[in-house]
Amino acid sequence: MLVCQLKIEIKPYKPDEFLNSMSSILRSIRKEKGCLDFSVYWDSEKENTYLLVGEWKTRQAMEKHFKSQNFEVLIGAARVLGQTFAMNIAEVSKTGGFELAREQIASQQRKSAEAGIAK
Repeated sequence: MLVCQLKIEIKPYKPDEFLNSMSSILRSIRKEKGCLDFSVYWDSEKENTYLLVGEWKTRQAMEKHFKSQNFEVLIGAARVLGQTFAMNIAEVSKTGGFELAREQIASQQRKSAEAGIAK
C-alpha cells in the first residue's frame, strides 16, 4: 500500500471554500481504481491547515491518479486557495491494529534492552 499526504495551509477566510471544493473532488477520487481511501483532516494545532491523505493499492494506481483530472483539480484548488503546500509519498511495510502496535512496542523494548546489555 502507498500513502500520499498533502499538507495545505489555506489562505485566511478561505477554509469554507476549500472544504466545499474538496467534498466533490474526494468523492470522485475515492471511485478511482486502486484507491483504498482519500480523506481530508483538519490540523487542530495550526490554523487553516489541512492534511489530505490518499491510500493506494499499488504504485501504478497512484501514478495513474497523478495524471488524472481529479488530481489536476485538487492541485488547482490548493494553488488558488492555499498559502503553503507540501507533499509526501510513502510505502507502508506493515498494517494492523492493536496487535501490531503491541508487537512494535515489544520489539523496541527488546532492542533497547539489547543495546543496554551491549554497553
